[in-house]
Amino acid sequence: MQDERLLNRDTQPEPDLIRQIIGKEVFPVWEEVNRYLHEHYPEFEAEMAFFNPQHGWCLDYRQGSQRLCALFPERGGFTVFLTLTQAGEEEAQAKIHYFNARIRTLLNQPSELPQGRWLWLRIEDHTDFVGLKLLIDIKLSGLTAIDSP
Repeated sequence: MQDERLLNRDTQPEPDLIRQIIGKEVFPVWEEVNRYLHEHYPEFEAEMAFFNPQHGWCLDYRQGSQRLCALFPERGGFTVFLTLTQAGEEEAQAKIHYFNARIRTLLNQPSELPQGRWLWLRIEDHTDFVGLKLLIDIKLSGLTAIDSP
């Protein structure tokens, strides 16, 4: 299922549009994720950026060329893009039982990369956020992630 995304390159989305598209049920999780990233990883700056024509606008957390993650607002939720090195993927597999069923399913799918993994994680509730925090910790433990799709 392709979720409705903000694909108009010519119009950077305003905070009210982001709130409206994500929806009142999931928007508090969006705010909580952003608050967590700002508080725990202040060295990564958040900037609205047009990612590509397929994924549209995102809130991109970067420190120079190093991407922590990118958050894509979508109808009824949002998707987080992050990368893991081969070592990070192995660590995530070793901790697979700490993740909810949706993240376990995602991690059990074959990777498109020969080493490491690009993760497109749909966030719809707090349990997804708990898994995201663990994935970010795993990613930063190896700091040599593959950072471009």
